[in-house]
Amino acid sequence: MNNYLLTIIGELQTKEMCKSIASSLTPIVDSPSLRFHYGKNVIVFYFSSETPQEEIAEYTRGILFGISDFFILNKMTDNVSVSMPQDVHTHLFNLEDIGEDDDMILDMNRIKNNLDFMDEEENDFAVLLLEKMCEQNLITRPSLDQILDKVLSSGMGSLSQFEKDILETYSK
Repeated sequence: MNNYLLTIIGELQTKEMCKSIASSLTPIVDSPSLRFHYGKNVIVFYFSSETPQEEIAEYTRGILFGISDFFILNKMTDNVSVSMPQDVHTHLFNLEDIGEDDDMILDMNRIKNNLDFMDEEENDFAVLLLEKMCEQNLITRPSLDQILDKVLSSGMGSLSQFEKDILETYSK
């Protein structure tokens, strides 16, 4: 699993728009939380994912269609340097602590179990978007073995709705 820093630049006017983009990213997030910070015309996201970087980039391009043409996706390594206020740095790079009451943190366990603000329609939209991207060969559909390996290592609760739908299709 890799950690990623995603910076989106554009006319991101409202907090609701930032939260909407954040909720759209949840199908590719495998960390306990998705953290973000936004300011005038920029949102920075930090998350972990098992999805390959190329697929994350294509997925991000799809969800940003009509919103922004500019984003930077970095795999976080020791070679990446960031400069930001200490409070933002502390907030952004702490994926494990989901106990904070902060509207710039998405608790992935709550979202994947539909306990948070992401309702069924948004979840269905994300699954349809992923299906469409698979059909266009923009991303690769996980194999049954990959999904079962994830269940074995992390449990059923770790599967995204997209992965659950694939598993359900295989079960038929």
